[in-house]
This record gives sequence, C-alpha cells and structure tokens, in this order.
Amino acid sequence: MNKKQVILIFGVLLLVSTIVRSQNKPLNLPNFTKSSYHFGFWLGYTQSAIVPTRKPNYTFNDSLISMTPLSIGSFAVGPMGSISLHKNIKVRAAILLSFQDRSVDYVFWIKDTTEVFNKKLSSVYVEFPVQIKFVTNRINNVAFYSTIGAKYGYDFSSNISVRDDFNYEDVLKIKRNNFAYSLGGGIDFYLTYFKFGIDLRMDFGINNVLEKTNTFYSSPLEKLKTRMWQLSFTFEG
Repeated sequence: MNKKQVILIFGVLLLVSTIVRSQNKPLNLPNFTKSSYHFGFWLGYTQSAIVPTRKPNYTFNDSLISMTPLSIGSFAVGPMGSISLHKNIKVRAAILLSFQDRSVDYVFWIKDTTEVFNKKLSSVYVEFPVQIKFVTNRINNVAFYSTIGAKYGYDFSSNISVRDDFNYEDVLKIKRNNFAYSLGGGIDFYLTYFKFGIDLRMDFGINNVLEKTNTFYSSPLEKLKTRMWQLSFTFEG
C-alpha cells in the first residue's frame, strides 16, 4: 500500500469517525426510506489491474521468468439510482465513466541476466454496474450494508482495432467488452439534506479480455482477466 492510499484511507476513517460522533443529534431525513426510489451521483477512486495467466509449457527464445500485474490509481464518475424492494433490500444501478490505468511487468532471462519489460494499458470504460444492497435498520443517522452484483463495461479506447499489417510487436490487444461480478460493503449516513454513502467493493472479471495475437507481449499469455477495487462515495437525494 503506497503513501497516497494510506492518506486516503486515513482521511475516510477520520470523516467516518467525525460523523459517527455526531449521532446524538436529531434524526435526519426521517421520511427518506418511505420513498421507493432515489437518484444521486457516484464518485469512486479505483485501483485496477489485469491478471495474466501464462500458456502451459510456453517456450520463448529468451526465458520468461514471471509476469506481475501492477495497478495505478484512477477514478469513476456518473449518475446512479436505487429502487427499494424491501425495507432492507435495495437494487442500485449506475452509468459510470471509468478511467483505468494498468500495467504488467514481464521479467525475462536474457544473456545470463534478468531484464524487465513494462507494458502499460490505459482504458476508458463506460460501465453499467447493478447491485443488490442489503441494508440494516437505521441506527439514528447511520445504516450499514453489504452488496453483491455484476457489471458490464465497454472500453472505448481499446486497441483491438490496431491493424495487423505492420510491425506491432509491442502491442497487447484488449477486447472492448468486459463482464465482472462484485462484492462489497459500506455505510450510509443520513445528513441534513441528502444521504451520503461510503463503500469498498471488489470487482472480479469473468471473461477473457485478451485478444490473442502473435506478439512479444501476447504470445506468452493464455488469458487476461480484470480485477479492481473501488472506494466509492455516493450522494442520494
């Protein structure tokens, strides 16, 4: 965990503790749960990675020792809405613009020494997450919840259309479509004018996003799947 992540998590914990200490105040938004639907805004800090699986018994002119996925912090934003199926069960959905930067370190044994090659991948997804939200009863102005769900993402910046009729040995092609399931949990705070939520979620890619080609970075791979954790802030009115 790097310094920025530590500072971010510390800041969130400080915010949570400050709001919790204020729970002896009068009940905010007493009629909020009486409405069957709500709309709002979603802002998320993300750490995404692609998880490679090597081909079995793969051989290369120079020996491939390892591949290590690396993640870079980014963000997602967009509108959201929720529908109440029950007092303690909600369905929420969003349309998010998600910027994701990832890379993979390839370590080869070349001429009696190790050499590291870093392949960076940047994506701009439009994502459609849908989640079932299991919510506790309110404890004054706070409620806790867990989520399970799925999402579909379409990568507008995918390099899958890069032409094959020129030297593109440094290309790692990624498919446009990505499907994932998610698990998470968080806290809702009923403030004076709106409900503010904080949650932490993990997304696990389902499909193989690797477009197989005979290139330097693609040849050793059997498949690539996405993985992402997201710290989300939601604002609902």
